[in-house]
Amino acid sequence: MFFLFIFSLCLFVHFFFLLLFHYIFALFRSFFFSFFLIYDFFLFSFTLFFFFFFLSFCFFFFFFFYFVF
Repeated sequence: MFFLFIFSLCLFVHFFFLLLFHYIFALFRSFFFSFFLIYDFFLFSFTLFFFFFFLSFCFFFFFFFYFVF
């Protein structure tokens, strides 16, 4: 249950920040279209990287506590 809680928390934080940044920078996209198009690409890859990093982190702790205890 703790693993499921951490997994759902990581999913929520990832999608929340992704949607939040996209809604904020969609206001400025008409002014700085080319810059924010590049920025969206880096932001998306950055959030995906941290999502998979936290996912592997949760898997590590889940299997660690499962096999140790």
